[in-house]
Amino acid sequence: MRLTYGCTRWVILTNRYAIKIARFRPFRPFIRLVTLLRSGGVERNLKKHDENLVKAVLKYLGAGIVANRMEYRLYKKYGDELLVPTLLTIGWLINIQKRGEPSSEEDMRHHRLWPLLQGMETPLAEDILQPKQFCMIGTKVCLADYGNALLEPVLAARERK
Repeated sequence: MRLTYGCTRWVILTNRYAIKIARFRPFRPFIRLVTLLRSGGVERNLKKHDENLVKAVLKYLGAGIVANRMEYRLYKKYGDELLVPTLLTIGWLINIQKRGEPSSEEDMRHHRLWPLLQGMETPLAEDILQPKQFCMIGTKVCLADYGNALLEPVLAARERK
């Protein structure tokens, strides 16, 4: 068993499962607030999360819950052809996914989303086009970290083809 973490979640890796636990950001917002107040970017930064500033603050503070909810939703809607299966969510606080094996850059290039994301200069492409975001489940390359709302239009576009 191994414990690791990302920007919004703690991840417990067992032999068979990845257990993603939402992290709350109680102190980080205050540090960021001071930085953004100095640069005048508070509203601009929050609007990345939502146009409504109250919702944006809540989404920022609960970004791990938002990511878990999004992974659960996207998996249920688009299935496991491209995504690591999210087997269970417990109030979006905890997601349990199948655990895959680490992938290489070459593996990532064989993922079916690669052509759609390649060349995009967006926060989504910058976030997702990294080998650590993918894994191998058997012989299939799957996206493991897909809690980003910007991914849904890409999945929907792929499904329409």
